Parts: sequence; C-alpha cells; structure tokens
Amino acid sequence: MRGAGAERGGREPGFDFWLHYAELAGALSEDLGDRVLMVLPPALQQGLRLPDTVVATSDPDLAREEGVLLVIPGNPVLDQAADQVLAEGDAGVRRLAWPAKPPPGRTELLAAARDRIGVDHGRIDAAGEPVPRYAPVLRVGVQVTYLVHDQFCEREEVWLDARSGLALPPALAERLAALPGLDGRARHLELEPEMERGVAAAHGLLAERVAGRLALLAREAQAAQRDEQAMAEAFYAAQLESIAGRREAASPERRALLDAQAAATAVERDRRVREIAETFEPRYELRPVRLHLVFVPALLLPVVVHRGGRAFPTELAWWFASADFAPVACPSCGAAAPLVAARERLGCRGCVAPAPAPAAPPPAAAARA
Repeated sequence: MRGAGAERGGREPGFDFWLHYAELAGALSEDLGDRVLMVLPPALQQGLRLPDTVVATSDPDLAREEGVLLVIPGNPVLDQAADQVLAEGDAGVRRLAWPAKPPPGRTELLAAARDRIGVDHGRIDAAGEPVPRYAPVLRVGVQVTYLVHDQFCEREEVWLDARSGLALPPALAERLAALPGLDGRARHLELEPEMERGVAAAHGLLAERVAGRLALLAREAQAAQRDEQAMAEAFYAAQLESIAGRREAASPERRALLDAQAAATAVERDRRVREIAETFEPRYELRPVRLHLVFVPALLLPVVVHRGGRAFPTELAWWFASADFAPVACPSCGAAAPLVAARERLGCRGCVAPAPAPAAPPPAAAARA
C-alpha cells in the first residue's frame, strides 16, 4: 500500500486527480496495473458514499466487472472531489530539493551574465562571491467560466518570479512543477518575495490571456449568432407579411386590429433580436483556485554595472533548474527590457532615454514674446 504523494504516470488525468485527492484525505492505495485497490478512511467513505474498500479504474471495459468503480469525468465521485477542491482552494509554500551537482563558480557565472544579459553602455563586474539562496516563484491558477452562448470552464495557470513579477517560460514552469520537493529542513536562506507585486502581475497576465481567449471564442460564435438572428428575422418577416396580406382584404374595423398586431409583432421581433445578441455576448468569470509560493534553488551573484567612473550595484539570481539567470527587470519601471547604463542611473531605454527637447517657437511668436 502507498499513502499520499505516490508517483504515477500515463493515467487519465481525472482518474489521477481523484486518486491524489483520496490519498491526501488519508486513503491507502495499491497499484494493480489496470486498476487501483483503495482503502478509504471513514470521512471519505461517508462523503463519497463508498465502502471502506474499493477497486477503481478509468477503463470502461474493466468497470463492467462487478465491484469495480469507474472514475471518469461525469462520475459523481470525481465531480464531488473537484467541487470540494475548488471550494477550499489550493494554497501553500513548497521548497524544491537542493541539487546535488556542484554549482558554477564566480568566474563562470560572470561570463554567463555578460553573455546572456548584457547592459548597453555598461560592463557587468562581480562584486562578491555567489551565495546559495532559495528564490521565490509564484504559481497562480484560476478556473475560468466562459459564457459565449454556451457555458463551459477552463483552467489557466501562470508561473512568475515573485520578486520581479515577470513571467517564466512555459518550459521552465513545467520543469519546476515536476521537480521533487525538499525532504527535510532547508539549509539555505530564502529571498523575500514581493507578494503584492507578484499577485498583481499574475492577475494582469491571466486577464490578458483570458481576454485573448474570449475574443477568439467570440469570433467563432459570430457565424452561429448571424444564423440565429437571420432565422428570427425571417420568422418575423413572414409574420408581418402575412398580417399585411390579411389587412388588404380586411374591413376598416379589422384593419385597426391587424395594425396593432403588426406593431406588437415588430416589437417582439426587436426584443428577440436583442435577446439573441445578449445571449452571444461573450462574458467570463475568474475563480482563484491555486496560489503556491515555490522556493527554487538559486545562486545570488552581487554585481556592479560600470559606466566610466560610475557604478550601479545590483544582483542577479542564477537558477539551477534552468541553468540560467532569473528574468531581469528594469530597476525603475519593472519591465522586462534590455538594460542601459545611463549617466545617472541604470534602467531600460524607456526610463533612461532623455526627454525630447521642446520645439522652438515660430519666429513671429518669439518676437511677440
């Protein structure tokens, strides 16, 4: 039997989720290859209305056997587990295991910094020895409910540097998610995260991603909206045409009644067209479901950026997981842009570029002044 945290791979995602959920709740499991034998704690038995021992699978053919529980999307036991996880949320702190391989030295890190980062008009020099530190990373996940005629849910997730608020490449995020956690006490200090900046940056990235997805869904729904509106307009046009035909042969008293019917039909047509437009109006709702603060092994390299006789001290974080430096943000605006060593400060081009000189007034205006 195995407890919570047992490693698996290659299963149906919903089934894997349910097994992990049950193990975190105290269930014991034994992998039988095409199915899993599980012993459930009393609270889970009562909550899911299951016996103390179940055999679960995600294979419909195997589930036809007596006593085998089929766990796939749509099954109440999976839906109930998902609802509970969403209601409680998933928040916590995790530290990754420190790599056993020897770290690069000061000379190697400095060469990498000069090669991969670089500073226009400046030179990076080391100001001390690299120091092992845990660097903070934020992992933020949301459930997005889209309503574009039909309602459905998707999951979005972003990983970003919790100090700069800059997003991590997807490949690096996947690697960090797969790395083992620390088993025992941390041997190195942690760099302080800037949670307010990180959460705000995550919200902005998620909102931007969701807005793009919503625009795509809206474009895809335009054809269906046009078809439904055309059907409605054709229906009411036929109704109005029928009323007009009957009106020509009607008596004066009957015509007044038909005129009122035509006016009511036109109002109903306009209402129905607006209703269709509102039905297809794209909307979404974000529901936070995950907030992880992940501390990743890193080396903190103090450096100085020199321009002539001026020196701008800063620091660079080199991450073991990527064998590269963390995203570097402009010290002034926080943007992920190439750095420039100006005469007075270090920043990106947008921050250190000199403001354009005001235009000289026309000669006539100058004379009047």
